[in-house]
Amino acid sequence: MQFEYQALGADGSTQRGFEEADAEADAVAQLLRRGLTPVSMRAAPRRNASGNPPAGSGATAWQRRESAGRVALVLTVRELASLLAAGVTLEESLRTLIQSRRGLHLEPALTAVLTQVLGGERFSAAVRAQVSAGPLALPSYVVALISAGESTGDLANALGRAAEQMEFDEQVRAETSEALVYPAILITAGIGAVLFVFSFVVPRFSSLLAGRRAELPWLSSVVMATGEAVNAHGTAIALAIGVVVAAAVTVWRLLGGDRIRSGLAGLPVLGTWIRQQELSRWTGMLSLMLQSRVPILTALDLTASAVGLADVRGSLRGAIGDIGRGETMSRSFAERRLLPVSALSMVRVGEQTGQVGPMMGHVARHALEQNRRQRKRLVALIEPASILVLGGIIAAIIVGVVLAITSLNDIRF
Repeated sequence: MQFEYQALGADGSTQRGFEEADAEADAVAQLLRRGLTPVSMRAAPRRNASGNPPAGSGATAWQRRESAGRVALVLTVRELASLLAAGVTLEESLRTLIQSRRGLHLEPALTAVLTQVLGGERFSAAVRAQVSAGPLALPSYVVALISAGESTGDLANALGRAAEQMEFDEQVRAETSEALVYPAILITAGIGAVLFVFSFVVPRFSSLLAGRRAELPWLSSVVMATGEAVNAHGTAIALAIGVVVAAAVTVWRLLGGDRIRSGLAGLPVLGTWIRQQELSRWTGMLSLMLQSRVPILTALDLTASAVGLADVRGSLRGAIGDIGRGETMSRSFAERRLLPVSALSMVRVGEQTGQVGPMMGHVARHALEQNRRQRKRLVALIEPASILVLGGIIAAIIVGVVLAITSLNDIRF
């Protein structure tokens, strides 16, 4: 398999080309052995006998799909950090990014950033302008980290930490989605099976028992009546399902994901998982900014603005006022119940040793492990619960049909 790569040489020069390997990891290893630092890597399009890509199979469409989401922003930040760490100037790094994203949706935003930087604007101000305008959908903490990196003269390290946090957010989001795929498929398949039985199987038995419904057991009567109703009003039921789905999507858009998550956070098992996930995110974000020398009040404000749960956001903003009045972070977090007892002890140690940022990082990693355990527990509950409910419905249908068949012997003709 052939991979198209962009890499940095030992002298900081940019090199592009193609590498033959069985997998992307093998291609990266081969480049590293040759003294090249990979910056970007993607599968090259297949070529015909003349060496050109087949008609309609150019890489542009693939690139547009790949770069259309959050992953493209993570790769852009990571690539910029790698270029700066290799000693490439900011101007040349931005030009390299623009060239590698020619024709993609990020090109205009990167070009605008480069134009402002060449005009004498600070890089952080140029990025902030594009984030505010909309073309760059970067989290607010990225701009703060860039500003801190400019102040300390370590922009490459600040961008590297920003990329790590963005990758962490994507990892949590991906793990959550993957964990819910199987339960969603299971529930959808079960509902489909129930509808199929009611739509096609039960009506056939119901037609055989026409006129004899009064002599059937009550369960059989309920099953037959439900099957007839589903078969007679299938179109109306399908429309009702469509209306419910459309209403759910509309409510989600009107209320917003954060408000819905805040409402679900009050549930027993699901709420614990959501709160643990939020805890791992905001503690990791706060640790990252503190280690990048972002002022503590600014770091808390940016962290609060990125929190999805309303009560946690309010507590963090309240902690800003507490710390501004001279109270310690650990005491404020304890009074507002932002952290568990074990995490608070680590924050106190960090305050005594001047290592609050690293200690918050330990808290974030512990919270992430707890979140993973909560997710496994939740999935472990969803799967058997859905199997029991759907299996119980199907079993009731089967029992109703069997009772109807066996009762035929008792029916007088």
